[in-house]
Amino acid sequence: MSDGDAPTSGWMDGPLAVVVGCGGMGTAIARALGRRHPLLMVDVDDRRLSDTIGNLKLEGFTASGQRCDITDAGQLAELGRLLAAGPGVRALAHVAAVGKSIGSWQRMMEIDLFGAVHVAETVGEHMVRGGAAVFISSLASYLPRADSQLDQMLDDPLSPGFFEAIRGYHGGDPDFDWTYNYAKLGVNLLTERKARDWAGRGVRALSVSPGMIDSPMARAEGDTLPSHDGTDARVTRRDKALEIPLKREGSLVEITAVVDFLLSDAASFVNGIDITVDGGHRAEWRKAGITSR
Repeated sequence: MSDGDAPTSGWMDGPLAVVVGCGGMGTAIARALGRRHPLLMVDVDDRRLSDTIGNLKLEGFTASGQRCDITDAGQLAELGRLLAAGPGVRALAHVAAVGKSIGSWQRMMEIDLFGAVHVAETVGEHMVRGGAAVFISSLASYLPRADSQLDQMLDDPLSPGFFEAIRGYHGGDPDFDWTYNYAKLGVNLLTERKARDWAGRGVRALSVSPGMIDSPMARAEGDTLPSHDGTDARVTRRDKALEIPLKREGSLVEITAVVDFLLSDAASFVNGIDITVDGGHRAEWRKAGITSR
């Protein structure tokens, strides 16, 4: 009997769980989703993608991969063709994002916001009834002040003149922290829009906003964070964590558990909202007047 003819559990041939981003959080989420679905991992880095798939297969998961730059139209089209030839998508976890190390605020916006929009469009049309998508956002999405003008801009980020509009609103080029804040607010708005667009097909869309999480990406971004005290001051991660009512950072396991729940049938009536997983940090920010959202 060839490998292709070997019998498998029924779910291994069913609709896919697509995970975009093979970093620490994406891989942790894949391990959770892979207990119920065959996995398609998507990443821009060939080596990281290959290593991730190899490790998942060694652990017994059914996993395949597709290299894709989520800002490249041709590569997105190829991802779409691959999905069109398959069994459909039951779960989408969009994790891919970059921090200030990318070096350009425009490029950061293209990946963190435009990329999420492109993934929603490319993968969304292949999602099956009962499916759900979770886009990883950030507690930072709550830092921009509540403003309908800003929300309108971020809800249509692919419109001509978007970068100029952001410059005009911000009063110049935003720094990397504010670019990230705006991009992640745009991700929240994207999921609200997709929750409305996809509802007639029985497909849900949500975002999850982690607070301070001990993750590889967080460590790579350095040991300090903005103070959010109205100045440009920065504080250590340790001191920032003391602002959180639970007095600690969260873990990847704690994020993964929430994403896994939201993408399961147990959350079948949860739709169109952002879930903060932050130890109560947003509640503290609201009390201190740091956020009006």
